[in-house]
Amino acid sequence: MGERFCYRCGISEEEGGPLINGLCQVCFRKENPVLLIDEEINTELCQNCGSYKKNGVWVDPRSYELEGLIFEVSDNALVEALERGLDEKVREVEIVSPDEIEEISELPVGKAVASFEPVNWHIEHFPAIVVYNVRVKARIHELQRELHDERKTVTVYVRQTVCPRCSKFLGGYFEAILQVRAEGRPLSEDEREKIGALVQDKVDEIMRKDRMGFIQDTIEKGEGLDFYMGSTGAARKLAQAVKERFGGTISEAYELVGEDRQTSKAVYRTSVSVRLPKFRRGDIVADRNGKVYEVEGVDGRGISLKNLETWESERMDWKTAKREKVDTVEHESGEAMVTSVGKDEVGLMDMNDYRTYEVSKPEFRVEEGKVYRVVRVGKRTYFRSEKG
Repeated sequence: MGERFCYRCGISEEEGGPLINGLCQVCFRKENPVLLIDEEINTELCQNCGSYKKNGVWVDPRSYELEGLIFEVSDNALVEALERGLDEKVREVEIVSPDEIEEISELPVGKAVASFEPVNWHIEHFPAIVVYNVRVKARIHELQRELHDERKTVTVYVRQTVCPRCSKFLGGYFEAILQVRAEGRPLSEDEREKIGALVQDKVDEIMRKDRMGFIQDTIEKGEGLDFYMGSTGAARKLAQAVKERFGGTISEAYELVGEDRQTSKAVYRTSVSVRLPKFRRGDIVADRNGKVYEVEGVDGRGISLKNLETWESERMDWKTAKREKVDTVEHESGEAMVTSVGKDEVGLMDMNDYRTYEVSKPEFRVEEGKVYRVVRVGKRTYFRSEKG
């Protein structure tokens, strides 16, 4: 078989290396470039929240400092363009540093390594401009003796826009209402503050995964709180968080608000309601057997009670509390000084009108001369605690 020559430059196979599709090594690399990326790339970031598109999905940035944000957005746009802008024979691309790519001389067929570094930029105003030097090494044929080694100058333009989330937020959009109420009573100021803090903390966590989980508005009402939410899923997660912390029940209601113009499907708005228990710390309650308690704490799992006959603490889950018919009772609160301690009775003096009276001696120790907080339920007086 006679000697073969490159059909493009005429060099012999002996001099130009093994021919690939009739081309010498040099001509093969020239005729089959791998770095096909455009010299100009356009990308956007949200002027309101700093988010940008990553693989087609809007994401929040790692940095909110303007210079860091611009480079984060432009770097991402360049990487995505590199992943799309290589010859189809490249099946895998790895991004490395400029120093690392310098040392690479061998690659498997179908793999490329790429590096880039900014060499010039203007980021004082928008569109921000970042100019990069891009370098790619690749091997696309098994007969290649030397890797493709290509360079290109690429300019990335970072423009401002408003992301879909901010567009909806700024337009007053909300998908659900989270309503927090208490059974048979308004929320206390302490509950309002604690619920507000819990909701804000939880929203920050939710929005890392659900960009529409924002609070559009918070309305304080006499009976409770309304949170206007960007997504129904976020409202449900917040409702669960409130229930776990404070107890209560969750329910949902739906209101028809219109029709989707594109799908012609009915659009509903969801109201997610959390109803806290009627009990609060310090409430006086009784069970179905007439035992009287002071509420020591309430949470999502149940209620902590202090038995006023024994001063012993008890714990009931909500199912048990319901079965035992625990409920608030009418009572009168006051303060009284112990004037005497007998075998079966204790003498008391009311600290308001100085009236004296006797009560049955409790199961726990009380001391003569000390003032106690007391509560009267029906005809019986109970010690709540020592004053102070």
